[in-house]
Amino acid sequence: MRLRPEGSRRPAWMKAPKLYAPKLSWPGRLPTWAEVQRLPVSMMIACLLAGLGAVQLTFLIGNGLYRSYVWQAQTRTVKGEIAALNTDLRVLREAQAHADDPQELQAQARCLGFVGKGETVIVAQDAPDGASNNCDAVRMP
Repeated sequence: MRLRPEGSRRPAWMKAPKLYAPKLSWPGRLPTWAEVQRLPVSMMIACLLAGLGAVQLTFLIGNGLYRSYVWQAQTRTVKGEIAALNTDLRVLREAQAHADDPQELQAQARCLGFVGKGETVIVAQDAPDGASNNCDAVRMP
């Protein structure tokens, strides 16, 4: 290992670069172009990219929250539709099970206002109009 003599100097390419911080005359003032020229370009690019990254992150978080809200609303809607379809399926299965039962068919005919052969129709004076009031309404799909 060679030691340099006392008075020798380093070559220019071996010297460490000097970093200059801009000195603002008062706070809140924008730096002049001469002060900005002293900043390293890579530091300015890094700050710009960090700012753009923060904006993008904010957008992505907001978009994720919005999508989550919409997804939950659509999930609630679909669950309601599934419950209604399950009810329809149960009603149809009950109707299918009683389709061949003569007593059930006769009860449905009476609900619709039909009268059997040989029966006498008696109508009360204060009876409501319409045959649909004879039985409870059942929702059919």
